[in-house]
Amino acid sequence: MAEKSYAAPETQPRAAQDGAPHVDGGGHIHAPTDGIVLSESIHDPVDAEPRGGAIDFFFSGPFFAGDCKLAAATLTAFSDGTAHWRANTVMSTSGDDSWLATFEFFDRNGLSLWRFGRISSPSLSPPHAVITWVSANQLFYHAHLFPQIARVSMTYRC
Repeated sequence: MAEKSYAAPETQPRAAQDGAPHVDGGGHIHAPTDGIVLSESIHDPVDAEPRGGAIDFFFSGPFFAGDCKLAAATLTAFSDGTAHWRANTVMSTSGDDSWLATFEFFDRNGLSLWRFGRISSPSLSPPHAVITWVSANQLFYHAHLFPQIARVSMTYRC
């Protein structure tokens, strides 16, 4: 199956000490706007904003690949060169699938800064079961790039 790419629409600064994305009363992560599914490139990069030790990129979705669905996800980049991924809704209609994702950071001019290796969700079994996927120990980049990060894209498949 062909991979799809998604570019987060804009960045939202956050102080590192608050520890979590903003969640509403219904348990959903707030997204500034709905994103646009892109083919292979990033369009309309957002200017970098002053920020503390972390920045959140919100992926509201839903995103579909094969039998899989992903929604309400956040990639948090930290100034120490680590990044954490949390997807609150991941599921498959057939079961025994995994969501595979690769993330790439871009500067405000659309220049690629860093591309992470592929990470995969736990097995999406049984069919229609919704899981929360958290990856806090697989995503690392060179910390000196943090001040230049303005956009992120996600390339994914199931």
